[in-house]
Amino acid sequence: MSSAPIPTVTLNDGIKIPKIGYGLGTSNKGKDCRPYIQSALETGYTYLDCAYMYGNSNYLGDVLAEWKGKREDLFVLQKCGKDDGSADEKDPRKVLVQLLKDIKLDYVDLYLLHSPLLFDDINKAWAIMEELKTEGLAKSIGVSNFREQDLLKLKETWKVVPSVNQIELHPYNAHAPNVVRLLDLCKENDITIQAYSPIAPLFRSPGGPVNEVVATIARDKGVEDSQVLLAWAAQRTNGVVVTTSTNRERQQIQLEAITKVSPLSQEEVDQISEAGKGRYFRWFQKDVWGEVKQ
Repeated sequence: MSSAPIPTVTLNDGIKIPKIGYGLGTSNKGKDCRPYIQSALETGYTYLDCAYMYGNSNYLGDVLAEWKGKREDLFVLQKCGKDDGSADEKDPRKVLVQLLKDIKLDYVDLYLLHSPLLFDDINKAWAIMEELKTEGLAKSIGVSNFREQDLLKLKETWKVVPSVNQIELHPYNAHAPNVVRLLDLCKENDITIQAYSPIAPLFRSPGGPVNEVVATIARDKGVEDSQVLLAWAAQRTNGVVVTTSTNRERQQIQLEAITKVSPLSQEEVDQISEAGKGRYFRWFQKDVWGEVKQ
């Protein structure tokens, strides 16, 4: 287990979230991921990022049933919504009740609307989310994959400001005008950014202008390229990063990007951001964001 403590970010409702989490999506989606959850916990991860859409929360429940740690030392995130979901699968309350049974817990630390396109009326869905927070079934509530226009629509009726917005974020999309506007809006409303797929330039869009800059910084610091990109995402937004590796060694390396690697200088952050402007790339949620930058 990593001996270095994981730094936290304080959300706008006072809840503290670890700056890095282990996600059950991507390569874990729909699969028996018990060995990878177990290795993540043993490595030192305390924040587990799950979703109804991933179809594997029952495996998390199996692991937690055998886990010897304290519930208060874990941070469990769940997301509501499913592609082509039924009315019940679009109801945040009904979904959370089922998810809590699956993971064998009484509450989640953070509960998100997974995508604005998964709900017939995001404002009605958010009102239910607010009720769940009041009732303590979710300590904090937020959104995922919400664009500027979605947050502005939600703002018309929200009583509780979302604590987070979890989005795909890396140097190849952070410069897109719609993402820049979104990041500004989140900052204005004290909404923390959770970055998923932060190392996409290495594996999903290799050979681009970011790679050389990142490799140079990594060599100078004596760290790995992925650690530089994880640090960049966390520092670019003062937020949180989520990783999904099923390899125990890589789980350790990625965790240490936040717990052990010295922070990037502002100059290094800016160098990576500037290099990212040389390419636009997005892998996830293209139905939400479109195929090209806007």
